[in-house]
Amino acid sequence: MKYGFIGIGNMGHFMAANCMKAGYEMVISNTHAKAAAEKLAEKGAEAVGSNGEVAQKAERIFLCLPNGDVVKEVIDELLSAEGTVVKEIYDFSTIAPTTSQQLGKDGTEKGYKYYDCPIAGGVAGAEAATLSIMVGCDENEFDHVKEVVSPMGKNIMYAGITGSGSAVKMFNNYLGGSGLVACCEVMVMAKKLGIDVENVFNIINKSTGRNFASETSIIPFLKERDFSPKFATDLFYKDINIAMETAAELKMSVPIGAATLEAFGAARAMGCGKEHSIAVVKYYEALAGVTVN
Repeated sequence: MKYGFIGIGNMGHFMAANCMKAGYEMVISNTHAKAAAEKLAEKGAEAVGSNGEVAQKAERIFLCLPNGDVVKEVIDELLSAEGTVVKEIYDFSTIAPTTSQQLGKDGTEKGYKYYDCPIAGGVAGAEAATLSIMVGCDENEFDHVKEVVSPMGKNIMYAGITGSGSAVKMFNNYLGGSGLVACCEVMVMAKKLGIDVENVFNIINKSTGRNFASETSIIPFLKERDFSPKFATDLFYKDINIAMETAAELKMSVPIGAATLEAFGAARAMGCGKEHSIAVVKYYEALAGVTVN
């Protein structure tokens, strides 16, 4: 059986390479990310000229795409291709759970399986094949999905019915983004108070206020003030916005999300969209008239 991988960007090309190491016959489109496509072709991937050609050759398709609109567009391309053989779609993209639910219903009606399998772990996790993968599918299909995606991840977890994987990823990034913003607020407040900011976080990281950002991002930032992109501000803005749109559909008030989105939006307006998401500290620094270092 052949596998197709569409979305061979920063993470996708590592994921595709790890699948090939596991013996998967991989078909890729060389229309985007040409440098990555060339490297994968050198390792044995079959490079073709369109997503439609991928659909003509691969029964199982992996997607790692930027947003829900692109996912729907690509799936339409795959299914409308003449002679398509696509039977299963594994979607690693971060999209709204309601979109994943609809894609699952569409798959049932049109005769293919759609599994939402969003990922966490960043580029490093993609390269090392240690990603966390949150799977939305019927429970009796989970073992099958887990086996198929296993070359790419270490923690492959059942989230619930179709759409649940996307929901858990949305919740994860909502909490991660709001925690990072709160850490940036604390850094600037501590600076304004004249307190040693690094020592503040050394203490917090041994106390109940610690979170992922405080434990992994803040101390390295204080030492280097490095804004090189790992998880960019633009991406967090997109992911928090997914949560806000979902909350609106559910007629829920989520004020922490609104404040988090505002902070990331302000950082983007300052030109920090492509920088590491910790660049949101620049917004608070500008308001407070201090620089954290």
